[in-house]
Amino acid sequence: HTSRVANMGRVEDVTLPARFITTAAHLIATLTIVYDSSETVKRALGSDLGDYSTELTNLEGLASTSIFFFCVEFLGMFTGVSLFMPSANLFYIFAHFFGALFTGLFVTLQWDLQAYPWLFTLFSFFPAFTESVIAFLVLRLNIMQFK
Repeated sequence: HTSRVANMGRVEDVTLPARFITTAAHLIATLTIVYDSSETVKRALGSDLGDYSTELTNLEGLASTSIFFFCVEFLGMFTGVSLFMPSANLFYIFAHFFGALFTGLFVTLQWDLQAYPWLFTLFSFFPAFTESVIAFLVLRLNIMQFK
């Protein structure tokens, strides 16, 4: 009689697809900001469009930088540098799940524009920074065997 635990598979069978899906969902939510930034700023400012140009530049800059950070993360994921680190994968899954959720809420509920720098820092910068640190540790300091 085979036990249920033996049939469940490895942790990576769940975390790898979940990491990819949550990262892709967060990327799509961020792309929504990039392509709809003008309307997002107009909705957030309401009738007072005095700071429109400054706010638009800030939002587009952060969203575009976030796209770059996604490239860093996908590069690390697809090269396998951090792919088989369960604790890192769990961090990425949670960060991108909440990043996608809160970015979607930012757009749909017309949150104040000052909320996006926090979303950017917590859910784009920190995961990309973590990926960069892991890549450095793996590739330069050889903390894991990587070929």
